[in-house]
Amino acid sequence: MQIKTIKIYGFGKFHDTTIDLSKRFSLLYGENEAGKSTLVAFISSMLFGFETAKHRYAMYQPKQGSQYGGELYFNHNQNDYWLKRVDGTHGGKVTFRNLTTNTPLSKEDLTQLLQPLNKELFYQIFCFGERELQAVFDLNRFDLVKRIQRIGAIGSENWIGLTQELTASAGELYKPRGRVQPLVRLLREYDEMADKIETAKTQFQQYQTLQVDAQRTAKTLSKIQQQLEKLRDQQNQYQRLIKLYPQYQQLKNSSPVQTTMLISRTDWQKATQLATAIRQLKQDLAAQEVTIKQQRQAHMPSEAQQFYISHQQQIDQLSAQMPAMEQLEQRQQQNENQLTAVKQQLEILSQQYGASLANLRVLTPSEQQQIEGLFDQQQHLSIERDSRADQRLEHQKTFEQLRQQADKDSTSGMDLKWLIGGVGVVLVALFVLSGLARTIGGILGMLIAGYGIFKPIISGNQQSAIDSQMALLSAQLDQDRQQLASLDQQLIDADAQVTQFGAEHQLQGFAPERWLDLQADIGKFQAAKSQQIQLQEQQNQVNQNLRTFLAQWQFAGEIISLGGSQAYQLQQIHQFLSERRDEGQKLQWANESLTASTQRQTKLQQQLDEQQAALSQLLVQYHLATFAEFERQYQQDQATAEQDQRLSVLNAQLTQADREILDDTESLAALEQFSQSIQTQTTLKQQKQTDLLNQSSQQHYQLERLASSDKYQNLLQQQADLQAEILSLTDDWLTKKLLINWIDQTLINASQGRQPQIIKVAEQFFQELTDGRYKQMVFTDQTVQVIRHDDLTFDVGELSSGTAEQLYVALRFAFTKVMADVIAMPIIIDDAFVNFDRQRTQLALKMLRKLAQTSQVIYLTANHDNLGFVDESEVYRLDAGKSV
Repeated sequence: MQIKTIKIYGFGKFHDTTIDLSKRFSLLYGENEAGKSTLVAFISSMLFGFETAKHRYAMYQPKQGSQYGGELYFNHNQNDYWLKRVDGTHGGKVTFRNLTTNTPLSKEDLTQLLQPLNKELFYQIFCFGERELQAVFDLNRFDLVKRIQRIGAIGSENWIGLTQELTASAGELYKPRGRVQPLVRLLREYDEMADKIETAKTQFQQYQTLQVDAQRTAKTLSKIQQQLEKLRDQQNQYQRLIKLYPQYQQLKNSSPVQTTMLISRTDWQKATQLATAIRQLKQDLAAQEVTIKQQRQAHMPSEAQQFYISHQQQIDQLSAQMPAMEQLEQRQQQNENQLTAVKQQLEILSQQYGASLANLRVLTPSEQQQIEGLFDQQQHLSIERDSRADQRLEHQKTFEQLRQQADKDSTSGMDLKWLIGGVGVVLVALFVLSGLARTIGGILGMLIAGYGIFKPIISGNQQSAIDSQMALLSAQLDQDRQQLASLDQQLIDADAQVTQFGAEHQLQGFAPERWLDLQADIGKFQAAKSQQIQLQEQQNQVNQNLRTFLAQWQFAGEIISLGGSQAYQLQQIHQFLSERRDEGQKLQWANESLTASTQRQTKLQQQLDEQQAALSQLLVQYHLATFAEFERQYQQDQATAEQDQRLSVLNAQLTQADREILDDTESLAALEQFSQSIQTQTTLKQQKQTDLLNQSSQQHYQLERLASSDKYQNLLQQQADLQAEILSLTDDWLTKKLLINWIDQTLINASQGRQPQIIKVAEQFFQELTDGRYKQMVFTDQTVQVIRHDDLTFDVGELSSGTAEQLYVALRFAFTKVMADVIAMPIIIDDAFVNFDRQRTQLALKMLRKLAQTSQVIYLTANHDNLGFVDESEVYRLDAGKSV
């Protein structure tokens, strides 16, 4: 698999980010906090699902409100895929598509494609980080050898850590040459305690003698107890036989009753079921008979229904016309409403214009045009006459003004006012003013006085002009009189034409200015009148059709109660037909119910016959006539069978030994006598047992008293406590040692299967990392050896720390490459070489680029020096979002 493009909608610190990984080897550079670990988590989450809220810190919820999730474009097995995963249940909502075949795929297809990997295996095999390598750097040489030996086992680091913990824990409990470990100390104390107890025992000779006597007494007591058990068994046997003796005698003297043909329990159950079914069927038949009787009464039609059935053909033919007649009735009502509205409209127009409106007709378009022309002519002439009259008044006014002015000018001579004014100005200039002002004032006064002297001459010239204007205005006034007379005549002629037009069209009763407006109402009146006639004709036709239809129903008049208005009669007919349909439906249902009930009666009768026949056949089989006889015979058979059963049970209770004793015994008294003899022997043995028990009790009491010294008792208790503690610690120590051996052997077995491939690849990587100083690796059960280029062999423990670390890195990446050849996945290294110097880092990156020839390698680093070891096209800067 090779990831081509990463698109992040929102994941941790990333949002709306696109990363191009089209190269087989990609170095993603970013300072601390740039999001390198977040990017690794995003890739694993896209492939295997988001973490749940249980691990909320591993979910990397987006920090800037973007949509949670993103996209991956990758190639796998020569097919291009597009994967989209966003927030959702069960690891997120997945959209998956094969871009090569343009086929939509499901989440299950993605899981199948990644099998057998899950997120944990992906991290263990294909992800390699600083923490893992740092943990290796912190190992001692012995632990490093073990880690290298088990490099081929997936998850071996966790198991190795567990074995280390178990080894340390077991060492704290016990070491073969240890002195302070708890188990060593307890074993030493136990040996000392055993010696003390043995010394204490030798001091009690009486204790030993009593112990022998107590053992002898215990054996005798055990023998007596066995004899008592045997006697009790015999006593129980004879007590049981005494109770069974009368029955045994009956068993010996009687034999089982033989019946020619017993009624079996199965036949009895069958007969009982048949008898019960027969009783139930008879009850059902009686109830069904009552139901049929009631249904037949409900099946009788009414008088009206009988009439309908007798005249059904005629009624059905007429009822087929009912929808049309109902529509006619509705139309009649509509026409009536329309006639009322038309009459109201005619009454309104008649009240408005009087009866004369009916004699008028609407003007034709040409007549309307003619009268409009006459009205326009009148209006034009009236306007022109008013204009001429106004013009004549203006002329008359102007003429009067000129005449008054002429009269005024003809009566005046020298104008004294102007003359006196001029002399006054000269006098003021002479006596008041001086200099230039006096001169100007004198000249002005002389001009004013001169105008007063010469004004009559000037006025004479003006009088001539006024006379000329008055002559012209007089001629104009005459012309105005003539034009006004002509216009008055034209108006009279126009009025005559209008009057004549009104007389011709009978409009003289209305003002001429209303004639044109009147045309719309005349049209409405005539239209309403025409509509009234038409509606009345339709109404007459509808009434005729309804009368004809209703006349055909007169044969059913009494049944339907026809009478009243046509609408009421139609309603009565409609109700009659509806009731007949309803009653007909009910009669049909009643008929169906009656038919069903009759069929059920027939079926019940058939079942009754079948049950009675089956019962009769069963009775004939046992030669009986009635079920009562059958029941009595069955009870007798059951009593006989119970007697036989009791005898069989008694026979089963007696063993062969019981039979021999009963056969050898003459009577019940003999049995009782022998039982009494056994009881006597039992009493004697019990007395002896009591004596032995008292003797044994006394002996044990003396033993306990002798052994009850504080020293001996404390020693025994201490020994018991030591035993319990030693057993507990030993069990814990053995469990841990066995678990350590099991884990070591399991890891060795798991790694040996892959070791040849891993070693072959690891030798190549180790040569590259050490720049050719070492050429071969050798794995043994105890250690790992490497062979230098000069054929010298070194154990891992003999190597320098740096070289041992390079060996581990070579083996780790060899294991990843071997696994990647089986499961093609990208290899992700998260800043794994932070402790390497420049030369080792350069060699490690060279190895990674070679590894990228077969598997995609994504190397994330915060070391800027690493950028100089790769091509610029292979670098992607996380903080800039582009290649360097």
